[in-house]
Amino acid sequence: MRRDYDAGLVRVIREKQVIEDHDGWQVVVKKVPDDDREHVLDPRVLAIAEKKKQRLSVLKRGYSLMNERWRPDKISYDLSTTEIEVEETLIPIHGDHMIDIFIYTPEGVKENRPVIIFFHGGGYTAGDMKLYINQMKLICELSDAVVVFPEYRLAPENPYPAQMIDGQGTIRWVVDHAQELHIDPSRLMICGDSAGGSLVNSCLITDTDHLITKAFEIYPGVDSTSLDYLELYSFSYDKYPVIEEQKELAYSRIDKIKNASHGTEQDSLVLQGRTSVKNPEVSIVYASDEQLKALPPIAIAYSEYDYLRVSNEYFAERLSRLGHDVKTIRYNGCDHGFLDCLGLVPQAEELCHVIAEEVHAMNRNA
Repeated sequence: MRRDYDAGLVRVIREKQVIEDHDGWQVVVKKVPDDDREHVLDPRVLAIAEKKKQRLSVLKRGYSLMNERWRPDKISYDLSTTEIEVEETLIPIHGDHMIDIFIYTPEGVKENRPVIIFFHGGGYTAGDMKLYINQMKLICELSDAVVVFPEYRLAPENPYPAQMIDGQGTIRWVVDHAQELHIDPSRLMICGDSAGGSLVNSCLITDTDHLITKAFEIYPGVDSTSLDYLELYSFSYDKYPVIEEQKELAYSRIDKIKNASHGTEQDSLVLQGRTSVKNPEVSIVYASDEQLKALPPIAIAYSEYDYLRVSNEYFAERLSRLGHDVKTIRYNGCDHGFLDCLGLVPQAEELCHVIAEEVHAMNRNA
């Protein structure tokens, strides 16, 4: 086990959290643990962002699929303290293809554990088990749940709706194999970060059999609309206050995601003109009120300095105004993708605790 910070900072994050009320819409705010100033980057996030800026400066300018899939800068550490069994297996999807999945099982023999299906991020074009194994092991340990991690098909080789089909198929396979997995299918939580959060929403919208008990979304993609054609809300740097000496670096982290939002449906590596960005399976913000009211409880965690923050807050507030069971959590001082930095920034570890708590709450409500 290795951490590049004092383990006590995780406790401090929890002790310093506050609840902000926005005219009835509540947000749990996780503050920077060791800097009491407002609107600052966490010092560890700041250091990592500086290194990433240097890396990007030497890479080929413009988008590179290889650079997205090969990420030596994504480093994490194994913080689990017990033996987590990791099993790899291939599962059939809709009878016409197979995908690889990884099953994480906590130490000790127990029946009817809850189950988490985790959909990884990467813009639907990148990401794999190797980048998430330490996060999955810690979540598995803390939640005492079986964690299933599918390697869903990636674009551009497999455009829409391949990822949605694989997500839905994984959920069905897990439920159908509940006995051999030693899980309780009535306590099934789906979780995902970034594009994985978008896949969570796609699965929620299409879950006509009501297999999903709860969802946990981490800086999810909720709107695939190009920045140039936003309709439901607006983007402005004014929505991201930051101290002057950190403004350039904070904006560079926002721009990393913002700059990927341009283009049309035809330009999209995922959609390739096959559906509209206003399809709720692609952009859940375009779902009807009736569709949203029918969804199970949702928790949404996002970062203060993330381009997706504006859309995440729009989505979370809309759910709240509809009377939906939604929990909103903002990590101040963090940027997009901080869960990748387990063992490097304390917020990543703390988030794993929050996910586990949502599983335990599901147990109590079962």
